[in-house]
Amino acid sequence: MGLTKKKSIKPQLTLRIFLWGLVDVIGMLLLSVGAVHFIYGPGKIFQSFPATGGEAAVMLLVGIGIMIYAAGNILREMLKQPHLTGDDEPAA
Repeated sequence: MGLTKKKSIKPQLTLRIFLWGLVDVIGMLLLSVGAVHFIYGPGKIFQSFPATGGEAAVMLLVGIGIMIYAAGNILREMLKQPHLTGDDEPAA
């Protein structure tokens, strides 16, 4: 009467998930460039961009938005995989 370990279910990496992951990385880069402007001042990564706090704030917000959008699409693509949702199991 031991505990049975549940089988580990892993998502399959598809081309769409990979591409959405790249979009997520772009969002992280935008977020990072905007954050570096506020932490270390202008010109630490690129010489003249972002030049103002407004540009840096827009980069932060756009980066966060892109990351949230990409993460949602990654999850949506993963939910299309039947072995993750249990749709491939026979009815009992």
